[in-house]
This record gives sequence, structure tokens and C-alpha cells, in this order.
Amino acid sequence: MTFIIPLGVLGLLGLAMGIGLGLASKKFAVQTDPRLAAVIDLLPGANCGACGFPGCSGYARALISGNTKSGLCPASGEETTRKIAEILGIAADVSQKKVAVIKCGGDISSKRHKGAYEGAKTCLSSSLVGGGHIMCDYGCLGFGDCVSACPFGAIENKSGKPPEINTEKCTGCGICVKTCPKNLIELIPSNKYYYVACSSKDKAKIVKQVCDSGCIGCGICARKCPNQALSIENNLSKMDYEKCLNAGECLKACPKKCIKTRK
Repeated sequence: MTFIIPLGVLGLLGLAMGIGLGLASKKFAVQTDPRLAAVIDLLPGANCGACGFPGCSGYARALISGNTKSGLCPASGEETTRKIAEILGIAADVSQKKVAVIKCGGDISSKRHKGAYEGAKTCLSSSLVGGGHIMCDYGCLGFGDCVSACPFGAIENKSGKPPEINTEKCTGCGICVKTCPKNLIELIPSNKYYYVACSSKDKAKIVKQVCDSGCIGCGICARKCPNQALSIENNLSKMDYEKCLNAGECLKACPKKCIKTRK
């Protein structure tokens, strides 16, 4: 009998607290916008951060709140961007897709090394030691930091050569661009096919000493281009993609074969 009253009191307290929690959960419940799940389902789920938000769900929430544009996810594609805009009831912000290219096409095998490199096998680590173990100060270091960083598996290592980008898989997210310590990766419009696979600003004499396929700034490509899309700046050929017509005359004309066609 001694225990009945305390147990009763505890039971009543538990009941009161349960009712209180139930009422509080309804009163202070956060209403979830049904559009949020729909937008998250459309996004690729790579959580690459290229949109500038912390993952796909972060971008979806920003879209729902109206704090950003609908076309910031490079991995989504035009069709997905339009579907998201339709859900949100806004205009689709569709821009020209871009793909990455590596602006180095030289030989980076051991015969082009300054010496034996014994450090960590990453491009970043090598770049911190005298600018890298490759004789060309502007060349690819070949350890594939970009390969590891790509969330879409679009970059493949090549023995003795810079990595190769599969532009069918590339979404243009730009993570590889930020990863490369030598700033060799550039995003170009996906409807343009030619690029200068060299980043050296050295004079022709030095370039010839360290690379067989480096740009020597001869200017033949610029003279042959029918729309003046190429110019020579700091001893290096530079492509203006707004002018490029994909004529391909630069590819044929380059004596060093440093103008490439993207894969």
C-alpha cells in the first residue's frame, strides 16, 4: 500500500508529460516543404559542392528558400535544371555546359625528371619541393591528384603522360581545377573541341630543352585561324573560345602538335 501512492503520482506525471510533449511537438513542428524531397531526388547526389553549397541537400534547401539560382549544379544537365525550375515555378537558368581539359600534353616520364623524387606521391607534395620533380616548371606532375578528386570518375591516369579527361563523363564541376597545384586544368565550353595543351610561359629555347611538344610561341596557329581566335601571350598560344569556330586549322598548323582535340 505504501508504494501505490508514489507509483500513482509517477504515472500521472508521466501521462501529463507525455500529453505536454505531444502538444509541443504539434505546436512547434517544422513544416517540410514537399518540394524539397522532389528537388533532392532530381539532383545527382554527388555532394561535390561545385554549386557553392554543402552538398545536394544544402543546394536544394537554398533553391526552395529562393536564395539561389536553378542552374548552379553542373552535374545536373539542362533537362534536370528545367525540371527543378518547373517544380519551383521559376525560369530555368540554363547556361552552356563546360568540360575540363588539361593544358599539358608533354612527356612526364622519368627521363623528364629533375632527379629522384622520394616524397609523397601527390602532385601537391611534389609542387612544394622546388616547384615539382618535372623539368618543365609548368608541366603536369603526374601523380593524379585530379584523378582522386573527381567525384564522377572522369579522369584517368596515363603512364608517362598527363591524365586524360573523358568529357562524356565530365560534368564541369571544376573540382579538378581547384585541385591541380600547377593550375593546368581549364573549363572550356562543351561545344568547342580544340585547346592548347601547354601552359609554359618560357621562351622557345627553354621549352625545347625540357619538352618535345611544348608551345614555342611561333604564332603559326594564330595566323592560320580563320577567325583570329588564337593569340600569343607570354610566349604561349591562347584560345578565345568566343571566337573559335571549330575550324581545326590550328590543329593542322601547329608544328609542335601542342594543340589537341578533347576526347
